[in-house]
Amino acid sequence: MVARLDGICALVTGGGRGIGAATARRYAEEGAKVGIMGKGAESLARAKAEFAADGLEVETFIGDVSSAADVERVVDDFVRKFGRIDVLVNNAGMTLPAAFADKTADQWMKVLQVNLIGTFLCSQAAARHMREAGKGKIVNVTSVRGLDHCGRAPVADYSAAKAGVINLTKTLAKELAPNITVNAVAPGHTSTDLLRSLTDDAKKGMLSGTPLNRFAEPSDIANAILFLGSAESDFITGQQIVVDGGFSLKAG
Repeated sequence: MVARLDGICALVTGGGRGIGAATARRYAEEGAKVGIMGKGAESLARAKAEFAADGLEVETFIGDVSSAADVERVVDDFVRKFGRIDVLVNNAGMTLPAAFADKTADQWMKVLQVNLIGTFLCSQAAARHMREAGKGKIVNVTSVRGLDHCGRAPVADYSAAKAGVINLTKTLAKELAPNITVNAVAPGHTSTDLLRSLTDDAKKGMLSGTPLNRFAEPSDIANAILFLGSAESDFITGQQIVVDGGFSLKAG
């Protein structure tokens, strides 16, 4: 049986851990040639070694998605290495939790720069190559926190940034059509390092609002990203798959 992504060249930002690493793994398992981008050389090297132990290959690219120069360099290096870029997964993100009264403009700018501007910069750089090739797919990782009523007080800036990515996804889907599709995946509460650092009470509160009564595994999110990067999604653009166990169904 032919792998779902056989021969596809895909770049995953924030690919050294969590959802990004799980996505890179699923893509590699399905035959893609994968590059992972991140700021931390250590996390990228660790991910590469873990993949290699399972017979999977990835290339690593060190860079900051909030830096236009880094993004241009990494995307160009990726294309030089693989010959083209078929799929871009904009997964890199960050939060700086703080109450509204204590949140600073500097914190807002850092969160917006990585989550929203970084998505724009990577999409712009990748789209140049995709347009030349006449095809491509961009998959943005947003969040349930960016949905209408799901913003959370300590991460108002993150919620606003992810809402911006949702709107950017829809706008780019129109602007880059017909040859490039742009879609998004909105994870709910996912078992990553950030979740594991929370108190038991905080985690119980999150579970109480999740009908499926468990946290997502990174692989749950990666499977949706895999679908949007495959030929199975060729007639889908400007859409968002919410992978949250039903958390966003609650009112307010």
